[in-house]
Amino acid sequence: MTKKRVEAVDPEKNLIKFRVIEGDMMKDFKSFVSTIQVIPKHGEPGSVVKWHMEYEKIIVDAGHPETILQLAVEISKDIDEYLLAEE
Repeated sequence: MTKKRVEAVDPEKNLIKFRVIEGDMMKDFKSFVSTIQVIPKHGEPGSVVKWHMEYEKIIVDAGHPETILQLAVEISKDIDEYLLAEE
């Protein structure tokens, strides 16, 4: 389980930024911040979701957080399903 704190919400840019503050991730990372932005496609239905992740490892040789990338894909798909159901 991970506890996060929302650091920024920008409705005009469809952007949200949050910081991990507790949980297993904090064993490997000194800090971990994610930004999600949804950008509507021009001239066609749908949007593009951009994820930006900033992190600082506690141990330089610790692995990269590839599992987080898979989580981002799964969350993006869930958001897509939700938005399509709302139409």
